[in-house]
Amino acid sequence: MIRLARLPEGTRVRVQQAHLPLEPGLMGRTGTVVYASDYRAERLGVQLDGETSLRVFMPAELEVIAERPLPPEREAAKAKRALP
Repeated sequence: MIRLARLPEGTRVRVQQAHLPLEPGLMGRTGTVVYASDYRAERLGVQLDGETSLRVFMPAELEVIAERPLPPEREAAKAKRALP
């Protein structure tokens, strides 16, 4: 199975409650995805607004506010038909 990063770098997100508990002060804060890897799609590095450090979240913990468009080669790959 091929996994792809669900949210590309540069995507604006808001922290939301998922199935794991979060720090209460993080709920509703906004930030930008600065690290997304196709090999570790379950982890996204997010820089929250007003912070300099990187925090790691699962995709389910993030709500997309504004998504940056994928690079042209990724859009072309999405348009191709999958093998049967």
